[in-house]
Amino acid sequence: MKKLAVLFFAVLAAGVMFLVGGPSASAKAAPDEALVGVVNASDTTIYGLAGEKPVFLNFWATWCPPCVGEMPAIEEMYKRYGDRLHFAAVSVDDENGAAAAFVQSRGLTVPVYTGALNKIGNDYNLDAIPKSVLVGTDGSIIAEHVGGMSAAELEAFLMKAL
Repeated sequence: MKKLAVLFFAVLAAGVMFLVGGPSASAKAAPDEALVGVVNASDTTIYGLAGEKPVFLNFWATWCPPCVGEMPAIEEMYKRYGDRLHFAAVSVDDENGAAAAFVQSRGLTVPVYTGALNKIGNDYNLDAIPKSVLVGTDGSIIAEHVGGMSAAELEAFLMKAL
């Protein structure tokens, strides 16, 4: 009986340590998605990026005025924080060439990707764009924001991951 009690408390202690040391019960895992660069066709995944440093995802389209409006702020923040945070502007344009033409015409250096649009839309609940998501190095969603942001709002949003 004494061995059973010791075993019970050992299992209980291990469970408590796991819960305290593990990810928050409220932390939601970011869906992993395959991404393809619209300019250079480089392949990556969201988890591949997140393994190194947090990731800023921005789901946008060239036909979306708020998306286009916040792109200069995203470019500015990429230049300022790109060494501490991965940036992935994920185009949801139906036509792949539209995003590449937009990037080239604006001289953007922020990495712009596309992927399986239906899957990405479903997995990230893209009911509206632009939508920004911060993903931690553990693959959890740190924060989400729907709608365009000014440079100051975007910087405050990014600070949640830095």
